[in-house]
Amino acid sequence: MATAAALFLNSGVGLAAAAIEAQLPDEIVVEQADILVSASPDDPSLEGYLVIWNGTGQSTSITDVRSSAFKKVRFIQTVRTETETQGVVQKNLSIPAHSELLMRPGGVFLSIDPGKTRPRVGEQVDLEIVYADGTSDEVTTKIESNVAALKDHHHGMQ
Repeated sequence: MATAAALFLNSGVGLAAAAIEAQLPDEIVVEQADILVSASPDDPSLEGYLVIWNGTGQSTSITDVRSSAFKKVRFIQTVRTETETQGVVQKNLSIPAHSELLMRPGGVFLSIDPGKTRPRVGEQVDLEIVYADGTSDEVTTKIESNVAALKDHHHGMQ
């Protein structure tokens, strides 16, 4: 009886996981986009954070992020060694098939040069995310004031 109950419980968990997997889109979806402005008025830099789900059967890469509101956007990968931590510029960011790119402080992020006009907290900005195959996604995001504004993300959850 205990074995039957264990099999029933395990198969129920498997069914729940399969149901969640079935709900995930089988396309590339920009699930979240955040841009944070430095709290210091002397620091004009901005950081951007994206969450992108690749539900397709093939890996893809982001090759560019553009906006008329910014002068330049670069991909940064944080690299830690025994003695230091530094940001390394990347030409593109790969997203394997059936995987999620989750940008966070201290990991992968967008380094944004706003140019002459720094956007203000609360303003909305349009971003174009360009993929290696030439397709792109347009998203609108709101400028936030600090890392606390980043929402906790759990892929596939409502």
